[in-house]
Amino acid sequence: MIKQDFYIANLIARYLSGEITPEETTELAAWREESTAHETLFKKICDEENQKQHFRQSLVFNPSSGWKEVEKQIKRNNSRSRYIKIVSYAAVILLPVLFIGISMKFTSSVSLSDKQPIAQSILPGESKAILTLDNGQTIQINKEARSLLEKIDGAQVHMDSTMLNYQVTSKTAKENKPIYNKVETPRGGEYALLLSDGTKVHLNAMTSLRFPVTFDNGPRKVELEGEAYFEVCKTGQPFVVCTQGMQVEVLGTTFNISAYPQEEYQTTLVNGSVKVNTETGESCILKPSQQATISLGDSSIQVRRVDAGFYTSWVKGKIHFKDQRLEDIMKTLSRWYDMEVIFANERIKDLRFGCNVDRYSEITPFVRLLEETQKVHVKINNKTITFYN
Repeated sequence: MIKQDFYIANLIARYLSGEITPEETTELAAWREESTAHETLFKKICDEENQKQHFRQSLVFNPSSGWKEVEKQIKRNNSRSRYIKIVSYAAVILLPVLFIGISMKFTSSVSLSDKQPIAQSILPGESKAILTLDNGQTIQINKEARSLLEKIDGAQVHMDSTMLNYQVTSKTAKENKPIYNKVETPRGGEYALLLSDGTKVHLNAMTSLRFPVTFDNGPRKVELEGEAYFEVCKTGQPFVVCTQGMQVEVLGTTFNISAYPQEEYQTTLVNGSVKVNTETGESCILKPSQQATISLGDSSIQVRRVDAGFYTSWVKGKIHFKDQRLEDIMKTLSRWYDMEVIFANERIKDLRFGCNVDRYSEITPFVRLLEETQKVHVKINNKTITFYN
C-alpha cells in the first residue's frame, strides 16, 4: 500500500512537471477514477495556491528531525504489528514531503516574490541579431530596429525586431554563385527567420546560420553553429543542415539541433523523419521523439527516445532541466542571460538539479530555489554568479 502511494506521488509529480508518459497518464487516470477521494486529492495537489503553501511549509520542515521522531517510535515498539503502524505513520509524514521535494526538483515557477532579492537582478535575453550580407555589410537588428524592406539579389527581405522574412521576387540571382547571408545571435539574444523556401528557423543565443538568399533546384543547404529549431517546408528538395562534424537531412519536418562548440551535439526530432550523418560515414534515421547524440571527441551516433518537448521548450518560453549537472545548467543559462558563472570548487559543478525556468523572467527566483536546496550558496555581483558550498 505504502509503495503504491509513493508510486502515485511520483506519477503526480511527473504530471506537474510535464514529463509524464502516455502510459503513465493512463495509470494516473485509472487511479483518479477509482474513487472520488483520489480525484479530490489530485485536484488539491495540482491547485496552484496549494502548491505554493506546501512550498512555504517545505522551507521550514526539517526532514532529519522528523525522521528522528519516527526512529524513536520504532525503538519503543519492536513488535511487527506496531512496526507496520509506525512505518505507515512515517509514510503519512513523508508522503507530502515527497510531493514537495519532487515538485521543487522539477518546477521553479513557484512564486517567490515575497522574499528579499539575493542581489541585483540579471535580466533575460531578447530578440537581437546581426545580419551579414554576402558583400560583408552588417546590419544590427534589435527590438528598437525599425521595420525595413530591402531587395537583396532576387529576394525581397522584410526585417523587423523579431524576424527576417525572405521572399523570392525573381530568378535574378547570379548563376553558379549562390548569394549567402548569415544571421548571428549574441549572448543574451534570439531571433527567427523565414527562408525563401518557406522554412522557419528559430535561433537560440550564441548561434549563427549561413544560408543562400534563394535556393536553386538542388538540395537546400544551410550551415549552423549553436542551437536552432527548424520547421522545414516541403518542396520536394532535400533540406540539409550542416554543422561541424554532422549533417542532418530532411524533406519536411520539425526538429531541434544543438551544436555548440565543445559540447555534445544533439538532434531531436519532433515530427517527420531525419537522417543524421557524421564525417566518418556513420548514419541513422530518426523517428519522432528520438534523439541522436554525438559526444565530444567521439564520432559515433547514440540514439535514444526522449520527450521532444523537453528539448524544444526554449522556443515556447521555457527552459527545462532534468537531473542535470549544475555546470551544464549554468552553461545553458549563461548564454541566454549573458552572464558569467564562477564555481568556488570543482565538486559544485557535479551537483545535479531539475527545474523549469521561465525563459523571459529575470534569474533571481531560480537562484533562490537553488539556495533553498541547501546544497549551494549563491552570490550575484553585477552579471556574475558565484556558487559556494
